[in-house]
Amino acid sequence: MKIFKLAILLVLLSSITPGCQKSIDILKETPTIQLTDEYRLMTPAYYRESEDGASIQVRFYESPRIYDLSKSHKDFDAIKTLIDESRDAKIPMRVVEGNKVMPFISLTAAAKPSAQEILDAATKYDVTPEPDIFKKYVPSMTILNGIFDYCASQGCATGTSTIDYCIPFQYVVDGCYARAHKMRQIMLEEYNVSCEKVFSYEDVTGFLAVDAGDCCVYWWYHVAPLVTLKGADGSFTKWVVDPSMFNEPVSIETWTGAQENLSCSPAANWGYYEITQGKIYGPGGSTDNSYTSTNWTLQAYANLETCD
Repeated sequence: MKIFKLAILLVLLSSITPGCQKSIDILKETPTIQLTDEYRLMTPAYYRESEDGASIQVRFYESPRIYDLSKSHKDFDAIKTLIDESRDAKIPMRVVEGNKVMPFISLTAAAKPSAQEILDAATKYDVTPEPDIFKKYVPSMTILNGIFDYCASQGCATGTSTIDYCIPFQYVVDGCYARAHKMRQIMLEEYNVSCEKVFSYEDVTGFLAVDAGDCCVYWWYHVAPLVTLKGADGSFTKWVVDPSMFNEPVSIETWTGAQENLSCSPAANWGYYEITQGKIYGPGGSTDNSYTSTNWTLQAYANLETCD
């Protein structure tokens, strides 16, 4: 998965001149389709045809969920063209979500972003290195378990959260990027520990599928903090901290293995994982140093339940 570079976005934005017709078209204020509902600003990663060929299933960097655009949609051609333009130019588009019945969200409308929205989106990519003032590992499993338990106790459904925005571990359908980033903030500020992130991705022939108890959840990617543990013998191991899926830290192999649940779907097919700096917010390389997007998402999902 390619990591976006701020330089690429800046070059793109600086190229918006009368001599660059494609960029001018993308920046038109008049949307392809007039929107009357609330929209999300999202950047397409890629799409694939559905198994029955009746739709295209779109992956956006801003959500692990898969968006289904039916070929029978009255604006299918216009929306697909906008998706292609936005994907190729690495510029977000306005997306209106429809029916969210699992496994996929229906994509009901879309439009081009404003010039200001594109400029604002460019600020999400920070290429400065991680600070060196934090510890790079924890010295014992006891401490690691303590970090896990504290993060888990900040869940919205626990009634024990003491941080500014509780973490909706009870809603695993979406928001893994925000949950992971909030836990990273906790590790930095409460434990002086710098974590990494581990991103898990679907295979090209399927998608991630997780048993959530009373239902299954389907993603194209998933992310969680990754903490390095230094053993008594001086060796280093990496552990995933993900209270939305487990009750304790687990290995990367255990974590990814749980995302290929064939009892949920025969199309469940895990592909690969990628380890990034802890500052990375989404799979496109975005960051959220101010935690603004993180906290907005946590608040939006605080009272939702996975299998409702």
